[in-house]
Amino acid sequence: GVYGYIDNVDNTTENKKSIVIGGRLSARPGKAKILSCIDGENIEEFDIEIIKTNFQSSSNQKSMVLRVTDKDLIARTGGIVQGMSGSPIVQDDKLIGAVTHVFVNDATKGFGLYIDWMLEQ
Repeated sequence: GVYGYIDNVDNTTENKKSIVIGGRLSARPGKAKILSCIDGENIEEFDIEIIKTNFQSSSNQKSMVLRVTDKDLIARTGGIVQGMSGSPIVQDDKLIGAVTHVFVNDATKGFGLYIDWMLEQ
């Protein structure tokens, strides 16, 4: 994890919007988005589809299976690439988790972890 101190919260949160926490109880198969910075400067939204959600009562890095459907992201990166781990997964305007792994044989597919398990840490 990343640890440290913030000296000036105003600069950190200025012009940012908050998001409702959804978690595993609101996650479902269907359309969603990931937020990721692939150009080194700008956070962008990319379309994904959650293919499968796993019912879990405890932490597992493979909470859900996702597929990148965003043609721009696929054209620019081929799908999920190194450095995208931790990219937030948003569905129905709720934060439900983060990207964790890519499928070795198909970079357009990967796994996500429910936000619930991150908040418990």
